[in-house]
Amino acid sequence: MKSLVLIKQVPNTDSPFRINSAGTWADESNLTYGLNDYDRYALEEALRLKDAGKATEVVALTVGPDRASSALRTCLATGADRGVHVKDAALAAADPLSVARAIVAAVKDEGFSLVLCGLQADDDNYMQVGPFVARLLDRPCATAAMRLELMDGAVRVERELENNRLQIVDLTLPAVVTVQTGINEPRYASLKGIMAAKKKEIKTLSLADLKMSAAEVAAAAARFRTVRLATPPKGKGAEMLAGPTDQIAKELVKRIKEKTGVI
Repeated sequence: MKSLVLIKQVPNTDSPFRINSAGTWADESNLTYGLNDYDRYALEEALRLKDAGKATEVVALTVGPDRASSALRTCLATGADRGVHVKDAALAAADPLSVARAIVAAVKDEGFSLVLCGLQADDDNYMQVGPFVARLLDRPCATAAMRLELMDGAVRVERELENNRLQIVDLTLPAVVTVQTGINEPRYASLKGIMAAKKKEIKTLSLADLKMSAAEVAAAAARFRTVRLATPPKGKGAEMLAGPTDQIAKELVKRIKEKTGVI
């Protein structure tokens, strides 16, 4: 069984985030990048299946600019067998459906039995690429997986729902599953893995390489844009009440009455 892991390179959370001059995104000159945290768990789940002898190959795929290849190298150093990098200027700031179309064009002939990806990306939180890939491939899909179990021709998925509830579903393979953090404990790349990653293949594909039609290429271009990005407006500040507790309580009740009329 071949497994595919969809990954994304995102800004590290300790980067200095400043809005760019156009007001449409962060100033990328100050950002450092790494592997999306949710995708680490998806990769680990695929590697565990391989360790257990239930997967023969683990392939990592990303859609992104030149710098995204470093995220693929991280996956290869951790244990993935090879990488696929879909890179094209037309995909800059592409919407999730366009990204999914490019992914499907890249893997439709690969015969992957299980496609795993993180529940969402740390930078945009769309949570859409995985389900879109499933729909375009006409495969069953389960999201927010907290546990996976491969069975004969199927995968049992324990999904996280609201209010601490769980749902168990069986998907006929081939299938797509998005993974929640906490499903496992991701491993770190060893020195041996880092050295081995240098010899592993990363196949780079453009939209032209994917042999997409003119209509498909047009659909893979960005179809929405960020109009404006801004920091939250500052409030008027806070009034600090001092004195004995009973006096503070009376003053607080008085202000609630004056400002809200609730009591």
